[in-house]
Amino acid sequence: MNLSLDDLKKISGFKIINAEKFKNKKFTGVSIDSRKCSKNDLFIAIKGEKFDGHNFVSKVFLNGTQAAVVAENWYKKNKVSINRSLNNKYLIIVKDTVKALGEIARIYRNKFVLPVIGIGGSNGKTTTKDFIAEVLSVKYNVLKTKGNLNNQIGVPLTLFELNNKHDIAVIELGTNHFGEIDSLCRIAQPQFGLITNIGKEHLEFLNDLKGTAKAEGELAEYLKEFYGTFFLNADDKYLLKYKNSKNLKKISFGFKGKCDINGKVTGFTGFKPKIEITSGKKKITAQLKNIGLQSSYAALCAAAVGFYFEIPVQKLKQVLSGYKIKSNSRNQLKTSNSIMVIDDTYNSNPDSVKAALENLKAYNVKGNKYVVLGDMLELGKVSKAEHEATGRLIKKMGFNFLLTYGKQSSYTFKSAKGIKNNFHFENKETLSAFLKLHVKKGDMVLVKGSRSMKMEDIVNNLISKN
Repeated sequence: MNLSLDDLKKISGFKIINAEKFKNKKFTGVSIDSRKCSKNDLFIAIKGEKFDGHNFVSKVFLNGTQAAVVAENWYKKNKVSINRSLNNKYLIIVKDTVKALGEIARIYRNKFVLPVIGIGGSNGKTTTKDFIAEVLSVKYNVLKTKGNLNNQIGVPLTLFELNNKHDIAVIELGTNHFGEIDSLCRIAQPQFGLITNIGKEHLEFLNDLKGTAKAEGELAEYLKEFYGTFFLNADDKYLLKYKNSKNLKKISFGFKGKCDINGKVTGFTGFKPKIEITSGKKKITAQLKNIGLQSSYAALCAAAVGFYFEIPVQKLKQVLSGYKIKSNSRNQLKTSNSIMVIDDTYNSNPDSVKAALENLKAYNVKGNKYVVLGDMLELGKVSKAEHEATGRLIKKMGFNFLLTYGKQSSYTFKSAKGIKNNFHFENKETLSAFLKLHVKKGDMVLVKGSRSMKMEDIVNNLISKN
């Protein structure tokens, strides 16, 4: 990494204490973790939900780090004590350290001339990002977002990983408020973008599907502003509005209509889809290694990007057929003693639950199918209605076993009245005990809920039985 004091002077509204002593200072890294901050790193003090980085400024100085970015309000309160410990150290004072982190990341990103692909969408962002990066890695040295570090802190930290060996970057962009995607785009400055879909996510803040479409659509609007290229999911009615957008190059893909890249699911092998993809005269057939129809969409997205960046057809087929998504707790099939458990506990919203139920319905199993659901959070005023709608859907689809946990999921339980085996539990321990008692060889159990519900406890408990 090559970041200088002159670079930092480009931050808006800053003040530097002791700057005259470090005119030629170079940084080899940027850190927000005091435990990992080295001597030549720039430490940025971020106030989070559990920890305030400002409380560790003195510690990083004692450990040898020479520079820190701190908030103006904090500095005013601690000016006397911190100035005593400065010695040959120095501080950069800013209004907001999170915004400063983004500004520094933008400054650093501009040192590189390379394609950046922004990945947004309500569901499947991380899986799609990983699949795209895997395809591109056949030909290019790819930087990708680690895990789902897709927010105002995660995106800058990803960009700080850029070096001269990288040919392309695949950056995941997350949001739960209006304006966040636009802000992240102005940091990462993608020339390419892909929105997986528009679904019922973060309705507590985004209100409804139109609000979600507006928030996620900030990626496409940014690309329009800078004459970028947009990979368009033509199966999503909310994204079709960009089909005729000016100042935006479109590459369409989908399973339903005529697109630049067309996909078709031709069958399943062991719950894993077989997919056929065509782009003009080019045609690929691939047996995917990941369960569920969602994996076929991730594969189609990856193929669309792969075709554009001229990945050889045979290599593209090899990746689509050979890549197994490594994201834990995202639609992962786990088996133990002939009991099959679908661990989809990473997150949950009405659309992802519906997709999971459709997959479960389609799977051919010898035994019973159990639906185990925890609360879908961040739905705001529509939470009760959406949980009730999920219960009605489960009943309509003909499932015979529904087990729910959580305050909001009680509405799912009540609205599914009439299902043969319909139970609501006040704690996960009792629910797990019920499963252990009743689940038998040949049964399949779907477990899903929002991240903070920690539904993986149920998965682990059930698997550990066998």
